[in-house]
Amino acid sequence: MNKCCIQTTQQATITKSSNIVDMFPNKNNSKSNNTNNTSNNTSNNQKTTCNGSNRSASSCVNNCPVTITPEIRVHIERRLQTAYDFFEETLQLYRVDQLIFCFNGGKDCTVLLDLLMRYCRSQGIASKDIPMLYIESDDSFAEIDEFVSSCVQLYDVQLIKYKDSLKVALTHMTQDMPRIKAVFVGSRNTDPYCERLQSMQKTDSDWPEMMRLNPLLEWSYHDIWHYIHMYKVPYCPLYSHGYTSIGYKSNTLPNPHLKRSCNPSPDATDSGCYKPAWELADPTKERAGRMAKK
Repeated sequence: MNKCCIQTTQQATITKSSNIVDMFPNKNNSKSNNTNNTSNNTSNNQKTTCNGSNRSASSCVNNCPVTITPEIRVHIERRLQTAYDFFEETLQLYRVDQLIFCFNGGKDCTVLLDLLMRYCRSQGIASKDIPMLYIESDDSFAEIDEFVSSCVQLYDVQLIKYKDSLKVALTHMTQDMPRIKAVFVGSRNTDPYCERLQSMQKTDSDWPEMMRLNPLLEWSYHDIWHYIHMYKVPYCPLYSHGYTSIGYKSNTLPNPHLKRSCNPSPDATDSGCYKPAWELADPTKERAGRMAKK
């Protein structure tokens, strides 16, 4: 499941959601207070927890013992402010109705979603004004599909679904939604083929013309997890069971570097024998659970 993917059906499917949880109860229009008040904008009504014994597809909010040092907190707050600056620069170049963001249920896109919605709230931009683009696949994890649905409700966003190859998807999207000129994606420069990617970069000449917006490009693997833990952001429960980079069912396994010794009960799955994703010590092994193409 590529972060930059935008797949489609021949016709866009638009789903309107109801807002079941207000994650941002205190609207704040002061830019100077964006960073300081971000943690206060997280809803205290989020009930789900990170539970290693629960493999349900409902979103997790981390309550696990993860240490966030003052140095880490300052670093992540700087990352957050840099992302806000990027969003502000983007809105100087594009109207809100010219933007869309790509979401695949993975950790990076989850952070992008949370950051973007926090920023929109601080600026008085409605959550549905920038739609969520999701790629459907018959090979996707049920946990991912269900997590995406829960995010649509949680953040009260407009969902647009396509199903096809990336290039065909972009072609259909530009036909169905000609107003869209730029797409936010959760790519990081350690992702495959992204090491030379710019924060704003147009698609290649043989692709439908679109500006790719990459606000997380400089974020590290552990930056992503520190942000999730600091702000108690819901995430796909597969990450609690050893998955570190989630693609499709046919090419993704728990990361072998997170394997631990255990004696599961006869009726337990071996997922309990893996440490959670954020305990991966070496971030260069992030994709070790991805199977090579045959």
